[in-house]
Amino acid sequence: SYSLYPVLANIHNATRNEVELEEDFSLPTAAELRKGRWNFKAALTYVTTPNAPSGRGYATIDLDALCKAQKGVVILDEAYVDFAEEHAMALAKKYSHVLVSRTFSKAYSLCFQRIGYFVGPANLISALGKVRDSYNVNGLGQVAALATLRDLPFYRANFRQIIRLREQITAVLESLGFMVLPSQANFLLAKPPRLAARTWLRKLRELNVLVRWFNDPLVKDYLRITIGSEKEMGALMRAVRVILKR
Repeated sequence: SYSLYPVLANIHNATRNEVELEEDFSLPTAAELRKGRWNFKAALTYVTTPNAPSGRGYATIDLDALCKAQKGVVILDEAYVDFAEEHAMALAKKYSHVLVSRTFSKAYSLCFQRIGYFVGPANLISALGKVRDSYNVNGLGQVAALATLRDLPFYRANFRQIIRLREQITAVLESLGFMVLPSQANFLLAKPPRLAARTWLRKLRELNVLVRWFNDPLVKDYLRITIGSEKEMGALMRAVRVILKR
């Protein structure tokens, strides 16, 4: 999942319990969760939905079962939710121990401003307020976030464009032999054919196309491909075809 979670846990000397997803990076089903799967005693459970780096979205019914099974606080990190079919905001209203976090860093391109927010029950929001930095959001960031909210039609059109390209690129990659995980984010996690993923990384870079590769046993066979503009995705597909013809 998101690499910052263990960093923050280590800063506070917290005991971490990293729980593996299914082989296809999905959550256990709601039925399995109701039977006690993942029913661990954690003070805080962090779930990224849609997941990073897989891009998988999680059904609200499964997230609901997961939240119900936990006694401690559950944070549902919806950094990529603007590209997803479902969101879990209703769970922050339903449960007294659930928070939903969102950010302006991904869909709204304000990563340099570090603007985000939580939605949840008043007592948890109050507790967060007690531990936050005094000046945790700068003035320029606040102005940028408010300007973004005044131009939502533009951003929503951009979301639709990215989703359209995501589905289009998925279909083309699959036709070329890639195994692409279902994505609800603005990127794809794809296992390339013929060559190792790290070799693909190098060959694509030689053709001036940059993708991401993670040196982690769970995802070392995959490339993470961000969905960019039509021009950028066209360059990607041309490079892929060049490599396959060699």
